[in-house]
Amino acid sequence: MRVAFLVGDVAGISGGSNVIIEYAHGLAGLGHEVALVVPAEKPETAAWHPKLHKLKLLTFAEAAPLSFDFAFATWWTTFFDLWRIEAKIYGYLNQSYESRFHAEEHYKLLNRLTYSLPLFFFTEAVWLEQLIQAAQPGARVLRLSNGLSREHFPVVAQVPPRKGPLRVLVEGPWGVPFKAVAETFQLLARARERFAFDAGWLTSWSGFERPHFAGKPVQMVHLHEAIPISQVAQVLGNYDVMVKLSRVEGVFGPPLEMFSQGGTVIASTVTGSDEIVTHGHNGLLVEPHNYEMVPRYLEELHRSPALLGHLRRGALETARRQPGWEQQTGRLEAALEQLLREGFGHRGVRQSLSGLSSLRGRYLDEVWARERFGLGGAAPLEQPIGDGEALLLRRYRKLKSSLLVQQTLGRIPPRLGKTVRDLLTRAIR
Repeated sequence: MRVAFLVGDVAGISGGSNVIIEYAHGLAGLGHEVALVVPAEKPETAAWHPKLHKLKLLTFAEAAPLSFDFAFATWWTTFFDLWRIEAKIYGYLNQSYESRFHAEEHYKLLNRLTYSLPLFFFTEAVWLEQLIQAAQPGARVLRLSNGLSREHFPVVAQVPPRKGPLRVLVEGPWGVPFKAVAETFQLLARARERFAFDAGWLTSWSGFERPHFAGKPVQMVHLHEAIPISQVAQVLGNYDVMVKLSRVEGVFGPPLEMFSQGGTVIASTVTGSDEIVTHGHNGLLVEPHNYEMVPRYLEELHRSPALLGHLRRGALETARRQPGWEQQTGRLEAALEQLLREGFGHRGVRQSLSGLSSLRGRYLDEVWARERFGLGGAAPLEQPIGDGEALLLRRYRKLKSSLLVQQTLGRIPPRLGKTVRDLLTRAIR
């Protein structure tokens, strides 16, 4: 099989990128031709994941003359580039309901369009499978729970003994509101008023920030920033409990990785949490409106070695049962080969994908107009878009603001404006 994954910034540390890399590397290891199609320049280095440099990376220009059996979008912006790849079957590796990452309505609208065609979806969570089936009844949907890498997270034989005070690890990047890292540190500051414990922070990016509460910095023992995936297990093994209070997730991976090292978790009841955490068995769950329970839970774990030991043993049991990436990749391979045997295909879908991609031009126009003119009194629009989308936006602005384009637009009747805009949008692709 020939398989293409359209990706965003795989050079940056993220759980979503890890899933893509594991599946791509696994399929390549089974003898299939696999490529990651990047939106712009190929990343020069990606030291965080040792498997990435073993994969073939292609630009769209390099992928254009090729033909694939499968082409997968992996993030909502990459859906609008699927038409640029020739494939028998178009799919979407969907790891979350991604419209929740944005507050602006035009972003949400574009995101929801990714469910508008009967693609082949494969996803990681029961709730996502149900959502996709409701949004697109004509789609084929495969659900595979994420694997646990025995290479990077070998499951320990037994729960490591606790030494000294409770060791608490916060996980998540700074500056991403739905990850709730700042709120988590505020809760830890309140817990520290009750008892002493050690705290650390595992993050892909700290934003050069140091957690603070009530104007005072929150003391930490360790900052673990941008750690290669091969070294994360060693960090996790130094803590007893992870605090993970995300408000948006597909199925979060860090708690499962924590389980593999004999640690437990205090986590929010975010979507997908119930597929990893069983309250009172391998961890403790808190509802988003009741985060005040976090300091109380931490104090309980501090004062009750029996409860902490019970949760850690349950967590280790959960990790042992979790399939590895090799097993899950084998299941994916079987599903893809079955689709080819059935003659399943997407005739005409590429044309529909191309039509939907034209909406990106309108989206870019709106973003550009808001930032340039502040339409409707709106403040300049700043969004955490991917590197590929940012590059496209920069090229668009440069082209549209050029003297030649401005002079040309001034001579064109208004009724032809839409046609010119479409031509400009295609030019930068």
